Amino acid sequence: MIYKDIGRKIQKAREEAGLSQEELASRLGYTQAAFSNYELGKRRLYLANIEQIARELNKPLSYFLEESALSTNVEKGEPPDEIISEIINLLSELPTEEKKNLLEYIQWRRDRLK
Repeated sequence: MIYKDIGRKIQKAREEAGLSQEELASRLGYTQAAFSNYELGKRRLYLANIEQIARELNKPLSYFLEESALSTNVEKGEPPDEIISEIINLLSELPTEEKKNLLEYIQWRRDRLK
């Protein structure tokens, strides 16, 4: 699942930065328990959360999202989706409020397809 992939990348980036879960969680305003669940993929991460984590760890947003989104297609037996890659690249240029609006729209579209 995508949350587990992102969680593993968060853990790797955090360890590369030499931070404990507790230190990074404190900097971000999260509890250590909540942050642990993010890393384990047990708790849903919103784009705003990932963006905040990326800034704190000095990583581009694409570090956490790009391969995870593309690997979802591969897991389904589909080729990597270049459209997803382009969307992720463009997202980094938008303000946070616009990203939230897009996330809600994508979720709405997904729910309509079910």
